[in-house]
Amino acid sequence: MQKLRNEKERGGSLMYRPSMYDKHDKTMLNFAERFNRSPICKNIEMRPHPVETFDNDGIFIDVNTNRSIGYDWEYRDRYFSNCKFVFDSLGQYERKLRKSSIQIALQCDSTETGIAVGWHEDWLQEEKERRALRTDSSWKENGTTRYTTRFKIYSFEQIDSFKNMIACAMRLQVYSSKIFKMVSGKNQNDIVIDRFFLK
Repeated sequence: MQKLRNEKERGGSLMYRPSMYDKHDKTMLNFAERFNRSPICKNIEMRPHPVETFDNDGIFIDVNTNRSIGYDWEYRDRYFSNCKFVFDSLGQYERKLRKSSIQIALQCDSTETGIAVGWHEDWLQEEKERRALRTDSSWKENGTTRYTTRFKIYSFEQIDSFKNMIACAMRLQVYSSKIFKMVSGKNQNDIVIDRFFLK
């Protein structure tokens, strides 16, 4: 994957933080392995792209129906560790939101203990904001982002719940934060439980 990235860079595609690519790939592949080992919803698979496409990072696919969800994976080295995100809103780049091939964004924390999950449909309801964004160089990316409070954090220990949510999103064809409420409720002990648990 790195070789193709280097070729694309020489071809003129702009690389914002190349120092993060190895960590990006490693954490994504580790998470995909964990996701696919989950004993529930065996028809749902996470399939990272084997080479860089400069589009989405891969798909979740229901092998029975062939429905899929394109995802964007990001490794966050700041502000998110041990499943604790320091802000109440989650950002996504407009350049990624413009891609119709991506429906969901997964942002991995620096300790590889949790992911922040947001749906592009929710971000697209928010106003655009211009920001000077961090790169590996001294210059900043003068980019456009959107922020949403309608995201959810799943610990790696909650991989079954996350996988169930993805399965339900495809089954019900709901690709927004509405699915978070549709698949979970609280019992008398305030423990989150799944209403839909697909085998």
